[in-house]
Amino acid sequence: MDAMLGDKFSYPIKALEKHFLCLGATGSGKTVLSKILIEEAALQGIPSIIVDPQGDLASLGMPGADEKVDKKRLEEFRKIARVTIFTPTSSKGVSICINPLKLPQKGIEHEELVSILNQIAGSIAQLIGYDLGNDKGKNAESVLYLLLFDAWKRNIQLKTFDELADMVLNLPESVIKGGAAFIKNQQEMETLAKKIKFLTIGEKELMFQMGVPLDIDVLLGKNKGKAQISIIYLNTLESAEDKQFFVAMLATELYKWMLLHPSKSLQALFMIDEVSAFIPAGSEKPMAKEILKLIYKQARKYGVGCITGTQNPGDIDYKAFAQFGTWALGRMVTRQDIAKVATALKSVTGKDISSVIGDLPSLKPGEFRVFCPDLFSKIEPLKARWLLTEHRTLTEDDVRHITPEKTREYFAPFAAVKHKKKDESAKKETGALHLPLKISKQEAFRIVESRKKKMFVLFGRSRENVESVRLVAAPFLRVHAFRTKKGLFRDKTERFTIWLDAVNGNLAVMDLKGRIEFFDTSRLLHLNETELNVLKEIIEMKENATHAEISSKLGITETAVNDAANSLMKKHLASFSGRKKEKGRAYLWESVPMKVPLKLKKAVSEQIEAVNVKEDWEEIKPLISEKDAAGFLRAWLGVGIEESEIVYYPYYEAKLFGKKKRRLLKISAVNGKEIS
Repeated sequence: MDAMLGDKFSYPIKALEKHFLCLGATGSGKTVLSKILIEEAALQGIPSIIVDPQGDLASLGMPGADEKVDKKRLEEFRKIARVTIFTPTSSKGVSICINPLKLPQKGIEHEELVSILNQIAGSIAQLIGYDLGNDKGKNAESVLYLLLFDAWKRNIQLKTFDELADMVLNLPESVIKGGAAFIKNQQEMETLAKKIKFLTIGEKELMFQMGVPLDIDVLLGKNKGKAQISIIYLNTLESAEDKQFFVAMLATELYKWMLLHPSKSLQALFMIDEVSAFIPAGSEKPMAKEILKLIYKQARKYGVGCITGTQNPGDIDYKAFAQFGTWALGRMVTRQDIAKVATALKSVTGKDISSVIGDLPSLKPGEFRVFCPDLFSKIEPLKARWLLTEHRTLTEDDVRHITPEKTREYFAPFAAVKHKKKDESAKKETGALHLPLKISKQEAFRIVESRKKKMFVLFGRSRENVESVRLVAAPFLRVHAFRTKKGLFRDKTERFTIWLDAVNGNLAVMDLKGRIEFFDTSRLLHLNETELNVLKEIIEMKENATHAEISSKLGITETAVNDAANSLMKKHLASFSGRKKEKGRAYLWESVPMKVPLKLKKAVSEQIEAVNVKEDWEEIKPLISEKDAAGFLRAWLGVGIEESEIVYYPYYEAKLFGKKKRRLLKISAVNGKEIS
C-alpha cells in the first residue's frame, strides 16, 4: 500500500525495505519527513524502533493539536499505534536496560557469530576506556572476544560484569592458548578486570540493571495487536560514550534478531535521527559505526527498513550512502554539503543533476527533491504533509508528563527483577527452600500399605506389592505478585501469592495444609498477549463470540483478532463453529473445554511459610522460569511480578506392582494425602 507523504505524493511502503535517507540543513523539515514515514508505516501495521538523540522524535507520543491536522487519520493512528518512550537509566518514561553479555543463540553462521562477538568485545573495551587504536586496547578487545567465544562455545550464560571480571582473572585454558600472543602478564589482566568492575557501580550500573531488559520482540510489540512505536530517548544518558554504547548494543540485538526472524516483506523499521555521530566519515570508529554499517547493508534481506538523516551529509561515512534506495534532499546552504550530495548522486545516477542541485538552497521547509530509481525515472518534487502528531523537542520532564502510568504498569512485568542475594555458602549447608516435611518415611510406608488394591472390595488380601518408596521434591515457582488500583486520593497496591508447577506450568492453588488444586494453564504460558486476551474473551462470552465483538471489547483490529483466533485453533485451544447469520460473514468461535481461572481471586494461594533445611531427597529440575510466566500473569490475571523463587514440595513416590500392572502412587510429605 502507498503512504501519503504529501498532498500529491504517494510512496509505496514496500520501498522502505531498501531504506530511506533524509538530507537537509537545520529547519529543512527532514526530521518531520522521517516522522511522517513512521506514522504512515504504523497506519499499515508496521512497528518501529527509533533512536532519538535530541528529543525531537519523542513527540510522536503526542497527538497533533493544530487545525491543519487530519483529525480522521489522527484518530485512526491513535487506535492502531502504541507509542512508548523508553528512557535508559531513568524512570521518566519506561526505564530500559541492556545486557551486553547476552550471547547469540546456537546455530548461527560462524561469520555472523564473529561479527557479533567482535562488536560486543570492542564496545565493552571502548566503554571502559581502552583506545582500540593502540596495542593495549587491541589486547583488551581480543581477550574479551576470546572469553565471549569460549562462553558461547561452552553454553555459559554470563549475566553480570562481575562474572566477566572473574573470568578475566581466571582465564580458561582455551583462552590462554588462543591468546598467547597478546596476554602479556597478570597485571594487565588485573587492570582489565578492575575496569570491568567499574561498570557495576553508580550510573553505569543503572544502564545494565534498571528497567525492561532490551528485547527486540518487546520493542516491536510483536503479536500485541497494535503497531508498536518504541522510542529510545537518549538524553537520559550522561555521556556521549554511554549513548554510543547503548546504540551499539541496541543495533547488535537488532542484528541478532534479524538473523532469527527473516522475512521477505517489510516487517519493521529502524530509525536514527542525526546519524552522523554514530557513523561518521573518515577513520574515526565510534562503538556503533561497524554494526550500523552491517545493518544498513544486510537489513533489507530480513525485511527491516532503515530510515535515517543528517544535516551534514559530508559527515557520514560515504559507504553508507550506497545502501539507501531513496534519498530525500531538503534545503542545503553550504557548498561542502551540496558538493558531497552532488558527487554521491552523480555516481549513483550517472546523469547530470546540476539543475536539481541548484534548487537546494532555495527550498522552503518541508520541500524536498526525492531520488528513487526503483520508483521514479527522474527526481521528483515533494511537499511534505502536515504531521498527525506534535513536532517539538521534549525534555525529560516532558517525557514524564506524557508517559501514562498505565504504560509503565503495562511494561512492569518485563522489568528486570532484583532478587535478594542468598548466601550461597549457607545454601550449601541448609539446602533448598521447601514446604515443611511433616510425614516421615515410616509413616509414608503405612499410608502406601493402606492404599494397596485388594482382591475383593471389603476384605481379602492385597494383590499389590510395594517395590520402592522414595522421597522426591517437586519444584514450584512461587510468585509474589502485585496489582495497582487507582484510588480517589491515592493509588492502592494489592499483593498476592501465586504458585505455578515449575515443571509443566500448571497453576496451583495451595492452602495452609498443603492441599493443592491444579488448573490446566500449561499451554497458556506459551501464548502471546493478544492470543491470551482473545482466548479469555471467547471463554467469558460463553456463547459463540465474533471477531467484531472481541475487537470492540479489546480495542484491537479485527485482523489481529482473526490472526489470534486462527493461532488458538492450531494450538487446539479454540474451535471455529460457523458463521453468524445476522452479522453476515462474521466468524464464530468457542473455547475448547479446560479448567482455567478467569478471576484473579481463584488463582491466589494462602500465605504459606517455607523453610530452608537440608533434606535427603531427589530434586526434580525446574523447567518454568519467571520469564515464562510473566506474560500470562500480566495478560490473564492482570498482575505484575515483584519477586519470585523456586519452592520445593516434598512427596513420596511409591512404585507398586501386581500380576499384570504397575502403578505409581504419590503421597504428600506435607499432609499425607494422595496427590493426583
